[in-house]
Amino acid sequence: MSALAGLIDWKNPADVQRWKQEFYSRFERDRLDKKKPVSAVLVAPLLQGVAISADQVKARALLDEFALGGELVQWNEETVLQRLRRLDGRAQKPSKRTPEQAKHMVPRFIERDAAGWCMHPVLKRVSKGKLEKAQAMYDGRLITKANRELACGILGGEVHCENGHDFLAAYECGNRYCVTCGPRQANKLFARHRDRLFFVAQRLMLCPNPENCPDCNRAIDKKELPHWPPPIGSTPHVVCAKIDFTVRHEPGSPAPPPERMREMNDCIKKFFRALERKLGLKRNRYGVAFCDELGSNNNNPHAHGIYVGPWLPNTKKELALLWNKITREKFPNTFHVSIKYARNFAEALYHAVKYPAKFAERSSPQRLAELEIIFHGVRRFHTLAGFYNPEAPENPEPEARKCPKCGARLSDWYRWEGILEMKARGLRDLREVQREVNDARAQAPP
Repeated sequence: MSALAGLIDWKNPADVQRWKQEFYSRFERDRLDKKKPVSAVLVAPLLQGVAISADQVKARALLDEFALGGELVQWNEETVLQRLRRLDGRAQKPSKRTPEQAKHMVPRFIERDAAGWCMHPVLKRVSKGKLEKAQAMYDGRLITKANRELACGILGGEVHCENGHDFLAAYECGNRYCVTCGPRQANKLFARHRDRLFFVAQRLMLCPNPENCPDCNRAIDKKELPHWPPPIGSTPHVVCAKIDFTVRHEPGSPAPPPERMREMNDCIKKFFRALERKLGLKRNRYGVAFCDELGSNNNNPHAHGIYVGPWLPNTKKELALLWNKITREKFPNTFHVSIKYARNFAEALYHAVKYPAKFAERSSPQRLAELEIIFHGVRRFHTLAGFYNPEAPENPEPEARKCPKCGARLSDWYRWEGILEMKARGLRDLREVQREVNDARAQAPP
């Protein structure tokens, strides 16, 4: 900032307006230049508190200074510490990412060295909770995820269709316990598995001769589970149930590492293999899907799942005793297994996938960061037996993003910009416009 002091005089509005026109025309040429490498595009919208001169005598030099970035901007793919080293004139290692890969990488907003935290000024727009969570994730060596968490809600990209409709597409970090992306991820997981697993569940609950059964034919037509729910007081041969497994973590001990979650997943697989041997279950006659989780106020690993298959005896806690036998070596003093009827398939499947969304809304930033660290690199959603690689129609490929106004295909963004800056240009959020269009269609007369 000191290098620019005295260069600019804001007293001449006409000169300021001419400078703005020249700068934005240059910026627009860069925006339309699709062949320009992403790594060479500067993150100009991330500038904070920059005073620009209207002194036309030095306008050209100032434009060059502005375009190069200098002390004012941070380049794409560049960390905060790399930016400081660049300004000191020290050599930097070339990036190994291609322009296509770099397009989806967010800038590094925080770094930490011996002197403490080094943060980009744009983080003034981030909530205190997000910043605390990101710092805790950084300390837990999830540096990339921490920067993604910070970018979520403040960065986005401009997209447009061939008919001239422009929108802003907000960046989504995709972290499991992000307060905004967590619920969306749970819904996407549910949508991705619902149809394929339901196809298998419906087959498992059909009669031996479904073509002669009116209830089976009705369920197939209406896409429901046949013979479900069962009459009150009866014991069905095949059930759709919510099933939960819990293992004990010693109070006061550190949070379980990812390896403990993998050990619990192995125990669940061994549990169902033992059930197959004990009850004579065939693997193609039942299906299981479950999702790992931790307690909201404790560190007891547990799993929430869905079970579709033959009725399991549990009047004398047979399932809990078998679970204890399977887990006693890895997790001593573990007994708890819960299995309950579900009203329908969707309720049971959502029971398995909803918990990350619930914790994202209710937990502290430190707890959310702890959950991100514990589940980093751990596959949380698992399928067994009939639900594993089912012989069912493949999920359709996701459609290209379309314009909510005209249905034309939307372009991809080619650089990150601040959401506030894009809104100041009159761009509207793509999700918001899509919701308005959907609401209008729902309220339209038939």
